[in-house]
Amino acid sequence: GVVADCVIRWGSVSKGDFVVSGTNGGRVKFLNDVGNKPLAKARPSQPARIVGFKSLPKAGDPIVCANSEEDAKELIRIRESEMINEERAEFDGSDVELQVTGTAAKQGMMMQKEQKKYGFGGEDDGEGGDGGDENKKETIYIPVVIKADSHGTLEAVRDALVSIGTESELDIVIDPVEMSTGVVTSSDVVMARESDAGIFVFGNVGVADKETKNAAAEDNVSIRSHDIIYRLLEDAKEYFGRYLPVEYADRVHGKATIQAVFDVTDSKTKKSVNIAGLRVTDGHLFKEKSDPGLGGNAGGKALPCYYRVIRGGRVITDDAEPATKRKKNAGIVASSLRRVKEDADSVRNGEECGLGLDGFHDLKEGDVVECYSVEERRAAI
Repeated sequence: GVVADCVIRWGSVSKGDFVVSGTNGGRVKFLNDVGNKPLAKARPSQPARIVGFKSLPKAGDPIVCANSEEDAKELIRIRESEMINEERAEFDGSDVELQVTGTAAKQGMMMQKEQKKYGFGGEDDGEGGDGGDENKKETIYIPVVIKADSHGTLEAVRDALVSIGTESELDIVIDPVEMSTGVVTSSDVVMARESDAGIFVFGNVGVADKETKNAAAEDNVSIRSHDIIYRLLEDAKEYFGRYLPVEYADRVHGKATIQAVFDVTDSKTKKSVNIAGLRVTDGHLFKEKSDPGLGGNAGGKALPCYYRVIRGGRVITDDAEPATKRKKNAGIVASSLRRVKEDADSVRNGEECGLGLDGFHDLKEGDVVECYSVEERRAAI
């Protein structure tokens, strides 16, 4: 449970007493000395270790004993009411002035950096039209629940996680939806589930009970515990990747040069189509899907393959745009791929083959044919 070290100023503390510190309360479950040996009673000027607070008190706050649990709750209620009244009093009889501090200020630094980098201002740039929308980046909010073993550590972990967003080239805001000290509780799991957040735990902090751990597993809430800050940040960067947008990139598998073009009649449509006689000059050509074992997305999975035709150094098929601006599956597919007279799934560098492209019949001798796939990649944080 929560451990609080203190020095008795006056009176005494015994096991079973109700204690209050600030707006935190509890009942003394264990009372030990600084050597962690049990005490029957702690007396004036004696250091003591109290276990029993429901949440971690702030360092420097006095601890008082209450006569009963009801008295302890009433004292906490009064103190919470006083805190609310003090906050309200700050605005009575004066103009309201809003000041951005803490997390919000740190996130503001990110926007200033973007403005300086790309040369745009917070207001209309005066250019008008749709051009401004193309450069506008959508803000990515990444919620997190943070747990730590002390208030000082909690704030340090928060600042470190927030800095991941402010230092990124993307428009990322790390949003701490809940921060508290002590063990991970069922309410933390519920908050993480409802906000689609991961729970980042730092220091000597565990999970409250088996039920909480089971609830996290059932709700797919990730609890990530660390006691070294740089490892927590490395883990956070990897975990945050799931919130980033997917980017598409071309992966070229092979190239071939057209040596001859033949007009044949399609047996199904009875229409004349082009069949190109090719020599593969680089990599592999695949009919339908790449083969990771043959260098097509090595170490990965088989990907659908498409073709583009290059004439005079210029792409003449309708996939000339970069993959990032095309649909995921945009591209021309092979209608046939044959080696000699046999159908083939792939043809390698140095081999000759016949290739037909579905829906494209403007092939010419000397054209370069490129076989490629479109890969999904997460943006880098």
